[in-house]
Amino acid sequence: MALTTSNILIGSRALDQDELNGTLNFLVDSLSPQMQEAVRQQLTLSRGSYVPLSRAKPLLKRLKDMTESIAQMQRLVFTYRGSSGDDQQPQVHHAQPVAIFFETYYFYVAMLSEEHGGYWLYRLDRIVEILAQLPGEKLDYAKRFSLQEHRNYTYLLDTGELTQIRFLYRNYPQTALYHFPGSRIIKQNADGSCVIEAYVKTDGAMLWLLSQGAGLRVLSPVSLVRRVRDALAAARDQYDD
Repeated sequence: MALTTSNILIGSRALDQDELNGTLNFLVDSLSPQMQEAVRQQLTLSRGSYVPLSRAKPLLKRLKDMTESIAQMQRLVFTYRGSSGDDQQPQVHHAQPVAIFFETYYFYVAMLSEEHGGYWLYRLDRIVEILAQLPGEKLDYAKRFSLQEHRNYTYLLDTGELTQIRFLYRNYPQTALYHFPGSRIIKQNADGSCVIEAYVKTDGAMLWLLSQGAGLRVLSPVSLVRRVRDALAAARDQYDD
């Protein structure tokens, strides 16, 4: 278990070098001296090749603080640096955190945000400073952010309309099924291709659909067919003489 967890942590690239070393040591501290030595030997190559994200920041204390704020139902005032060109200077936000999770290199905090008028995902490493911790409110569980729905319908971006899509897939089918939980093959063709149906948030799904090139053709809905076609045409036009 220690070896499995350690390899997953190293593969995440989420922590800076110091926090990675401290966490890996923590994972083996409860083992016998013989097992500690065995795990450390097994991790020699993985630890030596660790490549943290560029400009990785310490996260452990912020994770602890955010977890306590959720448990105490606090509303936070904090500065946040977004990803767009207009957000290079930290902006003040007011939001109540409800869930923390890890996904594709980053920790995210789902918060009920005043600035966004509803639930929004904030990247933990982009929270610059917590300015105030205020009493929050007991939120209606039925209307709270659903991590299960996020996992089922989101690929990289949790934006866009929730839509049923169908696409013809010519590559290994399981690849598509892995990326869209709950998707299913509804038709198997004689040439080895198949038709897959999935429910997705369209903005994130676009990133994956476009990455498959000629191995994929969107069939429905028509609005998504047009969107993919226009994006591919714009990409092609960049290479015209």
